[in-house]
Amino acid sequence: MSLDYRDYMREQPPRRSPSPISRVRNLSAFAWIMIALGMMFAAQFGFDTQEIIKLEGSVSVAKLAAGKFWTLVSYMFVHGTVGHFLLNVLMLWFVGRQVQNLFGGRHFLQIFFLSGIAGAVLEMAVNGFVHGDTVTPLVGASACAFGLLMALAVLLPDEQITVFIYFIIPVPMRLSTLAKVLVVMQTVFAVAGLLLPNWLPEGLKIAYFAHLGGAFAGWFYARALGYGGRPMTYRSQWQPEAQLHRTPATARVVARGRVQMDFEAPAASKSAPTAPAPNDLEAEVNDILDKILVDGIGSLTEAEKRLLERASAEIQQREQTGSLR
Repeated sequence: MSLDYRDYMREQPPRRSPSPISRVRNLSAFAWIMIALGMMFAAQFGFDTQEIIKLEGSVSVAKLAAGKFWTLVSYMFVHGTVGHFLLNVLMLWFVGRQVQNLFGGRHFLQIFFLSGIAGAVLEMAVNGFVHGDTVTPLVGASACAFGLLMALAVLLPDEQITVFIYFIIPVPMRLSTLAKVLVVMQTVFAVAGLLLPNWLPEGLKIAYFAHLGGAFAGWFYARALGYGGRPMTYRSQWQPEAQLHRTPATARVVARGRVQMDFEAPAASKSAPTAPAPNDLEAEVNDILDKILVDGIGSLTEAEKRLLERASAEIQQREQTGSLR
């Protein structure tokens, strides 16, 4: 047979590149947020409209009282200075992408906006009750970034990261440790601003309570999904997208990642035919996993722990030998 008749020797038609419309449709929620932030930054600092946009887009108690409820959202995309914008975008870039990948786009957007709203409400409430200030404008996505950081820290507390002190000194740190350090720092400065308003220099007088409100919202959201301990809402109402994408549909996974049981995935292997897992053992293990999801792994009795160990050993043996003994 001539080489010209072979498929791999024929000239292949050029592949069509994705159209601009399809590329736009495939953008993630994180990408849309970053684009919106970039467009607002360009409009604010590129056309000498910084003060106008800051005045119209910021949020305050006075504006909400006047019916401008949309400022609860618009303030997240408006920033006071270029440095303020760059700092928030940098934090969103490192944290937001991971939340998008692990939680999914829907949960990413909900954490982003709920954290921003919670941060604004707490900051305005403190300023209103303590200082009687209802007109000072609030801008920036800091509360959103803190919420995303806390949600990620709840999901991946042991993730090792490197923090650069003064952008020079590298310090390895667990993600949960970084989140706790930042929350403690915000709390100290927030309380100091309340008790000793003249103690803080002008450059450090920022919306610390907004950061704390956003951090609490992100922490609560992740806990409501069942991560980091006992779920705070029903699992039927809050199904973590991370588990749906990262594990087989038939797998039963504990939120903390301590125990993972899958009685059907090994059966799909083509290496050798496998026998189905015993129904009674599977039912008992599923009941134990449900108990861990609701009450935590510390609620298990010694007998239940031994049953999980025995079932895990049988699963491993079945994966190695292709049969369940």
